[in-house]
Amino acid sequence: MSISFVYPQYLWLLLLVPAVIALKLITPRSTSRIRYWGSMGIRVFVLLCLILALASIQLRIRSNLLTTVFVFDASDSLLPEAKERGIDFIRTSFQAMGVNDQAAIVVFGEDALVERLTTQEKFLTDLNSIPVTTRTNISDALQLAQALFPEEGARRIVLLSDGRENVGQALEQAEILAASRIEIAYHPLGEEPGEAEVYVEYLESPPEIRQGENIILRTSLNSTANVGATLRLFSDGVMVQSRELELSPGKTLVQFEVDLQALVNENTDLRKFHRFKVQVLPDTDFRLQNNEAYAFTIVHGPPAIMVVEGQPGDGQNLIDALEAAEMNVSTVSASEIPTLLPEMANYQAVILVNVPSKTIPVGVMDLLKVYVRDLGMGLIMVGGPDSFGAGGYLRSPIEEVLPVSMDIKNRQMQANLALVLAVDKSGSMGRCHCDNPDLNQTYSRAEIGQPKVDIAKEAIMRAAAALGDQDYLGVVAFDGSAHWAVRVTPLVDPSTLENAIGSITAEGSTNLETGVLAAYNALEGVQAQRKHIILLTDGWVRQGDLTELASEMQSKGITLSVIAAGEGSAEYLEALSGVGGGRFYPATNMLNVPDIFLQETIESVGEYIIEETFYPVPAVPSPILRGIEAANLPALQGYNGTSAKSTARQDLLTHRGDPLLATWQYGLGRSAAWTSDLRGQWAKDWLAWNDFSKFASQLVNWVLPAPKIEGLEATAAYQENEALIQLKAADQSGLPRNFLEVEAVIIDPTLKSQNLVLQQTGAGLYQVRTGISEPGTYLVRLGINQVDQSLGQITLGLVVPYSPEYRSTGTNLRLLESLANLTGGQQLSDPASSFAHNLPAAESLRSIWYPLLLIAALLFPLDVAFRRLNIRSRDLKKMAEAIRSRSGFNIPEGQSRSRIMQSLFLARDRARARQSIKQEPDPRITPDSDLAEVESDLINNRSPEADKARNADNDHLNRLREAKKRTQKHKK
Repeated sequence: MSISFVYPQYLWLLLLVPAVIALKLITPRSTSRIRYWGSMGIRVFVLLCLILALASIQLRIRSNLLTTVFVFDASDSLLPEAKERGIDFIRTSFQAMGVNDQAAIVVFGEDALVERLTTQEKFLTDLNSIPVTTRTNISDALQLAQALFPEEGARRIVLLSDGRENVGQALEQAEILAASRIEIAYHPLGEEPGEAEVYVEYLESPPEIRQGENIILRTSLNSTANVGATLRLFSDGVMVQSRELELSPGKTLVQFEVDLQALVNENTDLRKFHRFKVQVLPDTDFRLQNNEAYAFTIVHGPPAIMVVEGQPGDGQNLIDALEAAEMNVSTVSASEIPTLLPEMANYQAVILVNVPSKTIPVGVMDLLKVYVRDLGMGLIMVGGPDSFGAGGYLRSPIEEVLPVSMDIKNRQMQANLALVLAVDKSGSMGRCHCDNPDLNQTYSRAEIGQPKVDIAKEAIMRAAAALGDQDYLGVVAFDGSAHWAVRVTPLVDPSTLENAIGSITAEGSTNLETGVLAAYNALEGVQAQRKHIILLTDGWVRQGDLTELASEMQSKGITLSVIAAGEGSAEYLEALSGVGGGRFYPATNMLNVPDIFLQETIESVGEYIIEETFYPVPAVPSPILRGIEAANLPALQGYNGTSAKSTARQDLLTHRGDPLLATWQYGLGRSAAWTSDLRGQWAKDWLAWNDFSKFASQLVNWVLPAPKIEGLEATAAYQENEALIQLKAADQSGLPRNFLEVEAVIIDPTLKSQNLVLQQTGAGLYQVRTGISEPGTYLVRLGINQVDQSLGQITLGLVVPYSPEYRSTGTNLRLLESLANLTGGQQLSDPASSFAHNLPAAESLRSIWYPLLLIAALLFPLDVAFRRLNIRSRDLKKMAEAIRSRSGFNIPEGQSRSRIMQSLFLARDRARARQSIKQEPDPRITPDSDLAEVESDLINNRSPEADKARNADNDHLNRLREAKKRTQKHKK
């Protein structure tokens, strides 16, 4: 055992010890010799304890304990056979564990997990920890292993791995372990596969090209044997080239040339962001994760615009104007709109020209919302008979994107509506879906997942949402008779309506007349400019003809529309709606009924289409009208009724004050609403106007993403499981642009988006990091703003390759040997060597500064007592006597008695004297006089021994008094 000091510089304070001793020696002594030297000894000892505590003294104690931590590699770079061999090595090692040995286990891949804490347990079945296996991070595993070691004893790490590190720096961690005297031994697990292995190393493409250029792509393949393979190239998910190859061991370089313009023409659209993938399919291969690589290219050229037409020719006038402005325009129908975000991102703007909502594929509306908000692209809706509210966009995702809402809030000049929804609740509405529309033929019925009557309830709620506060609503359900769920009343709140219609159940027969007649009678007493009935039924009915009733209702201003669910009695119901002055909807798919209800309600409300001649009124200065004289704006003959949202800019108004042209910023993108048409029904004068092309191009240019501006340089790179997105911003003079607001949207290969904010980390430098692991091509969109002004948007690509875990095989012995050499370890082939006691003698350090400090604190009061208290030997004797007397000890013979003891002996003598008196008591003697006489006799008959003791005590007291007087006289 030896000692050491953490802060040896404090040992200079030991020079104070002789100084304290010298100072004590030259000071006049006023106490006894024992007190003098005792006080000096205690003081010096306390000072030594304090100095050693300040220096943090430590004891070095030898230990025979050996702790071994097994660090096991469970990553995917190891074959299953190699992993099993490593587990067997650990099991065998545990059996060699001695009485002074203990072990722990760490399992690692990309992360590290503790499988077993330090223990002397020798039994091991299997390893249960499951780390992330797509990476190998030896550094974190070594760091975790270090944390498991106790402070004492020898320490060894046994690394079982192939050494193919691809995350972290294990050598840096090994230097830390070496400084802590922890050895790293290793047992290699990697091995070459028995069969051929082929993998793609990379795919290269130019990140940016000009429109019309061919793209050159290069890829590198690596093979471990002679093998045949098929190499395929994909562009935007479509295979464009395929080659048959004979691969030799080593690298093979392959080059592709792609005519992108030919692909664009073939697919009838112009793309900007292109994703490429190369895929190799070897004849024999044992690992598939490394057979693909990715790349991207951004094509710069004129803006690509997608025009969606409701009917062929609806957008032709607009297309001609945009092509005259040298824009690339693609025309599609609603069913041809791209359903994938990367495909839609190839266009900078989408224009919907008189497109009814029901023709847009499922999910596309939500896609357009992301397209504008997150990617910063543009959206324009052009009016017409099938657009805006009349097109069924009320409460739709596209309505959220547009600067106008489909609710007509300013309806003082509009007629109110009294609407009754007559819903069939017969048994057929609860159970069946009818396939045959002909009442005179047999038909089949098949069960469906949702009863028709429940779908009808949803349709009622949708229809009510289109009504205004001044409208009336009634709901009557009928089977063999009519049952009012909601009497005709001003519009109720949605929750009340939902509760009211919740009681409608499908049962009974079908009697159309009862339902229609009940609705007719209720509407007759309502004061409303428009009265309308919507009849929903499956029509399986043979009751009498209702055409006369429908004709009578129409003559009184009450119209009837019919929705035939399931095609029952379709011909009869269609004829009935014609007589009733309404519309007929053959809903062969019951799931379309809610949309039909909404559409019919919108058309019944009216004012969604306003056909009046008027001249547009400029409301605010607008960049869209730059260079156009307001006085020269042509007249229009109609428009779609809408209401502007609170933050929208109303560039042009109608004569009623309704929006004609409205614009706003939505997320990173922009949208605009032109509520008149561009076909010629309402805007024929505009189409013949000389400035129409200028107006159309400026409208589209306003919604386009801001062009890339000088001074903005953006990059996206992938580094160790992270995407690093950077932006360098400078002004025209080259000075950094600070305090910008930079947002990034990352679209992964599965079309999920992630929104990030770049933080300023330096002068004009903005960056953000985010974890990414899924391989593929990512689209990155940056939006740059300063205060409330948009500076521009930048589109980037990011390629995430497959994990390097799958790139190579075998063992990286160079790394394993370096780790061992740094720490004094070696390769282990014998499992028993894991617990070999061949490490340098282990010494544990135990700090004792705290006990020394405690001793000093306890001795300090004793030092004060030696110096301040005058305690003599006789004082100590008195103290001892008092202690013995209080504790009940016997007093030895011959020792002088105190006054208290003397009084006790006297009391004993008196008691004995009472017992020796034999005379009879005299009744004349009182108790008090008798007691006095007895006491007098005791005093007169005292024994000589008692007198002697009393005299001795008196002499002792006299001597004490004389000594006290002499002391006081001496002090004077």
